[in-house]
Amino acid sequence: MRLHFQKSVNNDYESKILPNFDNRPVNFFVIQYDEIRYAEHHFTNLAGLNSYLTTTSYSSEEFCTWINVEGIHRTDILDELSIRFNIHSLTKEDISTINERMKLDVLENGSCIYLLLQLIYMYRDANTELDHVQQEQISILLNENNFLLTFQEAKSDTNAIDVFQGVKHRLRNNRGRIRSLKIDYLFHCLFDVIIEHYMSVLDHISIKIDMHEKLLMKKLKQNTKVHNSFQGMNFEQLKSMFDLKHDMLRLRIVCKPLRDIIIKLQKAHDRIPIANQTVHSRRQYRRKKRPKHIALSGNYFANPNSDSLTRRWSLGSIQGKAPLFNEYIFMYFKDLNDHILQLHDRIDTYCDLISSSMTFYMILNDAEMNKIMRFFTFMSSIFIPMMFIVGLFSMNYQNSPPLTWHFGYFVTLIALGTCATVLLSFFKWNRWI
Repeated sequence: MRLHFQKSVNNDYESKILPNFDNRPVNFFVIQYDEIRYAEHHFTNLAGLNSYLTTTSYSSEEFCTWINVEGIHRTDILDELSIRFNIHSLTKEDISTINERMKLDVLENGSCIYLLLQLIYMYRDANTELDHVQQEQISILLNENNFLLTFQEAKSDTNAIDVFQGVKHRLRNNRGRIRSLKIDYLFHCLFDVIIEHYMSVLDHISIKIDMHEKLLMKKLKQNTKVHNSFQGMNFEQLKSMFDLKHDMLRLRIVCKPLRDIIIKLQKAHDRIPIANQTVHSRRQYRRKKRPKHIALSGNYFANPNSDSLTRRWSLGSIQGKAPLFNEYIFMYFKDLNDHILQLHDRIDTYCDLISSSMTFYMILNDAEMNKIMRFFTFMSSIFIPMMFIVGLFSMNYQNSPPLTWHFGYFVTLIALGTCATVLLSFFKWNRWI
């Protein structure tokens, strides 16, 4: 199993190298629901979506509406959608630009929240049977009156997986409390699914880290023979560890903004000005100060001025509008915060484990080289005195007595054997061999 990040490139660059890139289809999925009713529609063109939206109210307090757009490569379609749904030009640019940094923006004086996320998930290539890490950009627009708009990249062979299939299944079959709560809970569910896919990728990475650690321990317990010294690991595993380290560093960079995003979502509960609340909200805010009388279901606080560029907001403008976040949703945001903290802790831990494994591999490799050098040093230490003796008795001078000895050859052999035996005994006595 090998992990590879599939990097997305800019749309303009892909349109230059792929002549039919802009011809990829754009799909529109419309889901409307409440606690009793549920309706799901699929459109393959913008005309069908527009004709349906003219016959129904997609922004209402009575039911929740989720419109999912798969395909951000068609700038003409994004232009029409931005006009229809009143999307700012800068937000539209962030939606269409691939590999943007994850962020959270409060728009329209607090009546809309734009969340840009990078989704990372696992998929198996059928041709190579390798596990790949696919990266995909997702934009989420949460509007008041229970309206949610999401943008995903167009489906292809590399990102053919529908990551929100589980959420759609829960909506379709009315599983859990997803249809009994408002659209902010669906916003939380989509965010939670993205975090779960991060965790799934980390699970695959942890399996690879365990595999490398087992190979390192196998190498450590090997026989000390030279020809068996590199049977546990080879340079392919070292390259795989380097690739895994780069993937973890990339994952750390991608996931770093998640902390700031969840902190902003949690602080939306504390930055609610009383002057910009309805009468019902003010009463509920006073009840919030008395913990014995708090009821979590159905209580909300609007925050129209938080993080907005202008302060123009009147009490009459928020009358009769459903809020972005209900009171109960902040408990789920706290749970998301715990998951994100766990995600960052696991990323930091795995980065340290990979670095320590690579260091351990280098230490074992140096130990193997030291064994080899020690072996050659022992051989040199044995043969250097023997070479001295042979060189001394091989000089061809006329007055050299050893040349005329009858037993000179045998004496030389005995001297060589004695020298080798003494040196080996000395090395053995000092436990060098």
